Amino acid sequence: MSEMVSKSKQVTKDVSQDDQRATSAPSTLAASVSFALDAHTVFVTLVAFRLLNALTICTFFQPDEYFQALEPAWRWAFGKEAGAWITWEWNSHLRSALHPAVFGVFYQTANFLAEALSLGSHTRSEVLLATPKVVQAFFAAVGDYFTWKLGSYIYGKNTVSSLIVLLLTVVSPWQWFCSTRTFSNSMESTMTIIALYNWPWHWMQQPLTTGGRPASTIDSQGLRVRELDSRERGSGDELTRLRRALLCAAVATILRPTNIFIWFSLASMAFFRFRTSAGPSWTESTIFIRETILCGSTVLIFSSVVDRIFYDAWVFPPLNFLHVNVIQSLATFYGSNDWHYYLSQGYPLLLMTALPFTLIGMCRVLRNKVAESDATPTGVITLRSLTILCILVPALFSNIAHKEVRFIYPLLPALHIITAVQLSRFFGPLVTESSRAGHRASKRLLLFFLLALNVGLAYYTSYVHNSGIISLTHYLRNEFEDVYLGLSQPSNMTLGMLMPCHSTPWRSHFQYPPTAANPGIRAWALTCEPPLGLDATEKATYMDEADQFYDNPTLWLKRHMSRRAPRRKEGVRARGDAAGVFAKDPLAAKRGAVINDSDSIEAERDEQYWNTGGEGRKPWPDYLVAFAHLDSVMTVALRGSGYVECRRIWNSHWHDDWRRTGDVVVWCLDGTSRAADARDGKVGSFENLDKHTVRDSSPPGGEGKRGQKVLGQS
Repeated sequence: MSEMVSKSKQVTKDVSQDDQRATSAPSTLAASVSFALDAHTVFVTLVAFRLLNALTICTFFQPDEYFQALEPAWRWAFGKEAGAWITWEWNSHLRSALHPAVFGVFYQTANFLAEALSLGSHTRSEVLLATPKVVQAFFAAVGDYFTWKLGSYIYGKNTVSSLIVLLLTVVSPWQWFCSTRTFSNSMESTMTIIALYNWPWHWMQQPLTTGGRPASTIDSQGLRVRELDSRERGSGDELTRLRRALLCAAVATILRPTNIFIWFSLASMAFFRFRTSAGPSWTESTIFIRETILCGSTVLIFSSVVDRIFYDAWVFPPLNFLHVNVIQSLATFYGSNDWHYYLSQGYPLLLMTALPFTLIGMCRVLRNKVAESDATPTGVITLRSLTILCILVPALFSNIAHKEVRFIYPLLPALHIITAVQLSRFFGPLVTESSRAGHRASKRLLLFFLLALNVGLAYYTSYVHNSGIISLTHYLRNEFEDVYLGLSQPSNMTLGMLMPCHSTPWRSHFQYPPTAANPGIRAWALTCEPPLGLDATEKATYMDEADQFYDNPTLWLKRHMSRRAPRRKEGVRARGDAAGVFAKDPLAAKRGAVINDSDSIEAERDEQYWNTGGEGRKPWPDYLVAFAHLDSVMTVALRGSGYVECRRIWNSHWHDDWRRTGDVVVWCLDGTSRAADARDGKVGSFENLDKHTVRDSSPPGGEGKRGQKVLGQS
């Protein structure tokens, strides 16, 4: 008996030594770097790097960054009366509240600390503005960290390939541009890579070697232990690792139901191997199914409780999501794309300069050109599974008409890991100094060019293109702080956005919800509510509010804005005959229409509009915002109204939406709402106003169905 135990110990020792050699022994191509990377140092550095990323990025990408995350988070933190813009998806219970709840909790924490420290209104506002950025920066850093960890598991610790994986995620233009934005896709990506790192890839190996000896140690549960940790961790860690993977996978699926494509594909590949000699054993398969049910149920129950708190009702968002987007096909209302979108646009946008190396790396993996000298034995199997995954998932997504590059964002860490196969071959000699001097010089030049191009792309998209939209929110918020809160009797500030729907962030950036005790920012904006509950005929002719406005801006202003010309803050009309949309209607006079110019009635109707959440004609606000391509229309329409251009903010060199071309132009009801004029005591005057050339414009006619949204009401 003692002899058998001794032999068993010797076998285990031999296996550990074999695994260690397979894991860490590099070839010429997968050579070790001359320095070791400490995991703690890497993580802290990544957190600092992403904090810099999050706190400096200042461009607008897509509305979901705010309206599917920060607006419901604001409502979670401050209540239904806090003025968050809750879009139709939330009113139809299509989204899980789990994602915004994370930011909502941190909003509450930040607000509590601001009150405890007695911070001023401006400082508190800046703290609330930075809070979600800091939170998302942490999640982004965690995603980067586990991308590197999975790369180290596949290629071996401190190898050139694992270092390249880390560098790829750090210098990626898409990562800099998107990872610190509060999209559910960003958090989905982090959850996905954590799950992939903890996934039991080694269960896909042959259970027995050719000599009949176990390929790896077996724990007390009957599970094969991951070779990197078999000599370091206890017998129960394999089950813990599996649960960690399944919990993160379940969270990712709750965040974005389409994430199930990833886990369905991986599970299918694993159980396909189960039918062969290579794959999970019967015990491993049984435990996997059991833990999948347990972990999935745990996350589902927790998510349901969070949804119950947010919605005040028991709802099941994934089912509602499928009903609206698949059965009613409402996803196509927001656009449809060609079948090859992910191939022709999705992957190029995600990978940028790394794309050629990625494609070559995928080909090498699929053709079994990755030897065990380039990666660990388990790493070779993992690379093949990841490559198949990166082909299969976009193929599944391609069957959905509405496509966005964000939908395949969770695949980017896997793509970076695959790319390292080819990059290590091409640029690895620069690190190991195993190539001739001439070759090293040309490759260094190419590497410098690629890095410079990545930095340039990241800078332009993160600090230049669409920057005016974010600058606008800071300008308007500062106007309220400097002017309206600075008055002897602080008052509400009103805004109107004549822009495509969701063109700007909302309460998360404007902040200052008006209350009975404190003045705040009230605003309305054009909306684009989808054709819910309409038949095919009605959908074909449906026009949302933004469509109606851009079909004929002047006509829309006449029909949907207050009939009374706006007044300056002291209540006096601007001098000059009213023209544009404020001109008197001779036909109305003939019909005997009565127009009452009473200030009390005007104020009452305006207040009714805000209190009812947008019923009736929109009041003329203190600030009216539009894109510059409407300059000629706005100049004519606002003639004689008292509005003047008080701010013009550069936004972009070009735009794929013609409605968003040009600068962002702010029209003020009087020309003195600027902080400088307020400090000089010129509030209410018309000094130093710009003169504008008035040009008539006759846009085409049209009319559709109505819809509107008011900031300041839930």
